[in-house]
Amino acid sequence: MDSEQKIKEQLLSQPFFKGKIMTGSMIPVININDEILVEVKANNLKRFDIIVFYQNGRLICHYLWSMNKFVQPLLMQTRSLDGAKDFPIPEEDYIGKVLSHRLSFWRRLKILFK
Repeated sequence: MDSEQKIKEQLLSQPFFKGKIMTGSMIPVININDEILVEVKANNLKRFDIIVFYQNGRLICHYLWSMNKFVQPLLMQTRSLDGAKDFPIPEEDYIGKVLSHRLSFWRRLKILFK
């Protein structure tokens, strides 16, 4: 088992974890060096929930745009606040939901009506 897989399994073995944000893709909601609290494998996800997922050997924190439940594995489409769209995330790469930060109602409206 490689070190990346071990890190992922370690994160998934606990109900919550704290992490530090290293990039600015979610500014101004989450800033560089902000600490986040993540509920591992939280259920009942909905559009605009901020989630953490594993992609290309990195943990990424973006908001949920949509879920395709008609394919297996389930695919999640996420976006950053700068408008970049991520590749679809398979369910097994979903790590958890950020509890410490949320997109405000006004930010959600701004995103919807850009």
